[in-house]
Order: sequence, then structure tokens, then C-alpha cells
Amino acid sequence: MKPAASRLGSWLLLAGIAAGFLLACGEGHRAAAYSKPRAFTRFHQRISPDASFYPPYAMLEALALARWAPGKTLVIIGGNSILNGVAQPESEVWSLRLQEMLGDRYVVVNLAFRGSMAAQGGALVAESLQRRGYPVIFVANTYPHAGCGRAADGPYGYFYWQALHQGKLSDYPARTADLQRWRTARPEAERIKLAETELGARIEAVTRAQSLWVHVSYRHLFTVWNFILGRDFWRPRVWAPDNEPAAPPVEERFRHEPEAELATVRGFTETLYVPGPSGSPQLDPAWPTRLGDEIEAAFVPALRPRMLMLLSQSAPPYLERLTPAERSRNRAAYAAAARIWRDHGINTIVAGEGFAASDYFDRLHLTGEGGRKVAALVAEQITQMNSD
Repeated sequence: MKPAASRLGSWLLLAGIAAGFLLACGEGHRAAAYSKPRAFTRFHQRISPDASFYPPYAMLEALALARWAPGKTLVIIGGNSILNGVAQPESEVWSLRLQEMLGDRYVVVNLAFRGSMAAQGGALVAESLQRRGYPVIFVANTYPHAGCGRAADGPYGYFYWQALHQGKLSDYPARTADLQRWRTARPEAERIKLAETELGARIEAVTRAQSLWVHVSYRHLFTVWNFILGRDFWRPRVWAPDNEPAAPPVEERFRHEPEAELATVRGFTETLYVPGPSGSPQLDPAWPTRLGDEIEAAFVPALRPRMLMLLSQSAPPYLERLTPAERSRNRAAYAAAARIWRDHGINTIVAGEGFAASDYFDRLHLTGEGGRKVAALVAEQITQMNSD
């Protein structure tokens, strides 16, 4: 009797484990369909990978679809910390001003992340929703030297693998081939890390384990220590405030490592120049092809006419310290970059021309007033795009 009872107990244990696993998968799929941050404005630092909080791709889509209604156009914002609204208190985030300026016909969803590239995160959501027939406009930002990045690269690359293995993306051979070449050329350690990220995305597609974990950690309990939260790391992230600081007085904003910051401003364009026939610098003639190839591989053709790319300009206190030749080079590089983006079918503007020092919190990030000016530029462009 004891062996039979032991076998029965083992089978019951296995059945319980299987039932628990299937129940967790079911809850994960439910969470993926509806779970999202409460009263969402943006992914502020405490609900972002900076603080060990990794929202799944499904959450980004859920945020967009929860706000959409028939007759409205979704404006998906991607890009980096500038469009995320870093340095703007929650009530002053530029995307809120954009929503006010565009009115009820539009729904603005800010899916930008600190350090994200234009081809990541929000770009994938815009592609997926447009593919499914939703009216979408995608807004992102970059710099002349930075291009648009690769969707699978860096800390936000997992969005691409999750979207891919959940069947959200278009079959786009140019992107697939580019990512394969890039992946093959990575050092072995990076290839191993990419393989692990993709494996995690395959598991998420079946189980929605990350969706369930993020839902629990947002609503109930967080178990991973992070220096940003410190001793409050365990608290559910729904508690964590969006605490971007207000800007200090203008005279105090540009004192941090001014020479290093100025060198960074120079680097935005000087890397695009090579010695010309006479020895004076000229724009690298190979650069338009490099940037064009990157754009072609990153964005599906159907999305490009519905895109607006902002080339973010540096704050006046740094531009004013450039030599006349450097300022001329800076203007020429921004203008050339805008032409390249437009040549590939993407609406493009230089954001920051004519802005004042008071519109900037630091070298690149905008105050609430600077954000309002960007919102006005973007609203004008979107209105024009939607009327064409």
C-alpha cells in the first residue's frame, strides 16, 4: 500500500504543479491584455528599466489601445528622454500640452524611454497598430550623428523580440537581414546575451510570465532591490511618484562640467565630417548612404509617411560657445540630416532652433516652457500630415 500511496502522492504533486503553471499562464495572458500603469502620463524613472521595472511589449500596446476610440488618431511618441519629458514635472510634460493643442480627434500616448533609440519601443507599437488598421502617427527624436538605432539593440531590445514572437510585426526582409548581419558581427558575449533575450521573449509569447510578474510588482509587491528606490524597493510601483524636479534658475542650469558638455555638443556633428580636397572639413560623402540604409532597415515603408522625426538641438548656452566655423558646421549637419530623413519619406523638423536658454533644463532636456514650444511645432506638423 505504501508504494501505491507514494506513487499517488507523486502524481498529485505533479498534477498540482501543472495546474499551477497553467493557472499562472492564464493569469499572465489576462494581465497582458489589460495591465497598465494607473493614470498614465509617461514611463517615469521609477517605472522604467532604470529602476529594474521592465514593462512588457504588451503593456505598451495596452496603453495605446485603452485610450483609442473610433474616429480618433493615435499619436504614439517614441524616442529618448527628451520626448519622455525628463526635467519636466508631471503636470508640465510636453505630451500633455500636445494633447491639448491637437484636441479630441487625437489620442497622445507617450511611450518614450530614457536612452531609447527612435526605432525602438513606440516605433514597434506604431507599426503593429497601423498593420492592424488603426490610424497612427508616430513621433520620435534623434540627433544627426545618432541615426535611428536598431530595434533589437540595447536595454530596450527585448521589446522587439517580444513583438516579433507575438506576431505583432510586419514581415520586413530588410530589417531581418540587417539584424542578422548585425547580430553575427557582435562579440560572442553579446550574441549569448541576445540569444537569452530572444529565448525570454519566446517564453513570454507562450506563458506571459513577464506580463504577470510586472502586474504583480506594479500592483502588489516588488522583490528586487534597486538603488533608485533604496529601502522602499519592496513597495508596489503604483506607489512610486513621478518626481521630476522643477527647473532651477537659468543661471544655475549649465554649470555642470561645462567643458565636457561642450565637447559633447561638438561631437554631435564633427564626427560627420572628413577632410575635403583642400584640407578643410566637409560632410562625409558616405554618411547619407549609411544613414539611409539604417532608416530603410528600421522602419517599414507603410509607416514612414505617418512619421515625424525631430532632430533635437542643443541648448543655446553651448551653441553660443562654438566658434563661427563650428556653428556653421552644426547648422549644415542638422540641415543635411533633415534632408536625408525626408528623402526616405519621413517628415522631419529640427527642434530647438530659435529657442532660448530658459527653454532648457540642461544641455538637451527641455523645461515645461520649452516642451510647450516643441508641442506647438509637433501639433502643427501632425495637423498638416493628417490633412494631406
